[in-house]
Amino acid sequence: MTAADYIGLVLAGTPWWAFAVLALLIVLGVRRLRTRVRGPGMAFAAPVAFGVWGLFNLAAYSQQHSPVVGVSTFLLLLAAGWVSTRLYAGEKADLTADGRFLFHGTPEPLITYMAVFAIRFGLEVWEGFEPAASPLAGAVAIGVSAFVAGRTAQRAISLLRARRVAAVAA
Repeated sequence: MTAADYIGLVLAGTPWWAFAVLALLIVLGVRRLRTRVRGPGMAFAAPVAFGVWGLFNLAAYSQQHSPVVGVSTFLLLLAAGWVSTRLYAGEKADLTADGRFLFHGTPEPLITYMAVFAIRFGLEVWEGFEPAASPLAGAVAIGVSAFVAGRTAQRAISLLRARRVAAVAA
């Protein structure tokens, strides 16, 4: 089989919604390249989305493999994502006078979204060609979603904390 044959197999076996998710992630990431003002509720959109995605994967993994491994992976990588944001967070946001946030444009979300999609897609392809890899690929998929959920949740909580501190000081 040639590389073109493999690409054809992968594209033929990819559900339509995977391309829709990719398009949505590109649109959301490109929107984050521009400076914009958003309410505090929008800060929780990404952690909720990645958290729910991770929980769906956790449920599927727990049915097919080990609930203990799945839950442990989810919690460990959620905590690692949380801690990693405390160590490094590239996206900056300033509190506006009306209690919303001014987010400065950055490529970090677009890069993150594309990396997560590429890793998750790659894991699915790997499982498709090598079914014995399912336990490892599934655990890594849970971990990737949980890690990003932890990073984005910590960021959202820190924004709300900053808003509360500013309200108390005012």
